[in-house]
Amino acid sequence: MAHQLLTPAQEIRTDRLVLTPLTPADIDDVHALFSDARTWTHLPTARHTTRSSTIDMVQRKIGGRARHGLGSWAVRTTDGTFVGVGGVDMTAGHVWNLGYRLAPESWGHGYAKEIARTAVDAAARVDAHVPVTGRVLTNNPASAAVLRAAGLAMVWQGSSAAPLPDGVERQVWADRALTDDQFAWLVRNA
Repeated sequence: MAHQLLTPAQEIRTDRLVLTPLTPADIDDVHALFSDARTWTHLPTARHTTRSSTIDMVQRKIGGRARHGLGSWAVRTTDGTFVGVGGVDMTAGHVWNLGYRLAPESWGHGYAKEIARTAVDAAARVDAHVPVTGRVLTNNPASAAVLRAAGLAMVWQGSSAAPLPDGVERQVWADRALTDDQFAWLVRNA
């Protein structure tokens, strides 16, 4: 992974969190998180059931950071406790995708909002012309509240071809107006 050596360190500190670019050293923590069924109550079929799924995801996020100058972070408290993964990643639709996944023990502390606001600010510094977007399910109103608190607004709600639990729809959120191509890509990939 030589490309990682060419990317300057991008640690960001907030009052309570230390956000560092994901590295191969984070794979065990990330896999424990992404394989934990409690973190997938809104979409159980997306849970990582093999370590190779996590390795692939981390490698894609490292590559995305190298290509676009920003990507997801490993999130730890200032005492070094791993609490999750979060940030923005560039998509094939040329929008930043805001996302996070936190360990259940860290829920309810406002970390998701802190990560989301920090990610929106970082995206603006890296490329202010690219919209920040988020995709959530209607059975996850807490994540929609995080997107709203980070300055995003819902721009679409509906169904897609991907299977979902009965009565659940997908939502797309954005921090600004989208081009027709960006909007169409997001709806197709919601």
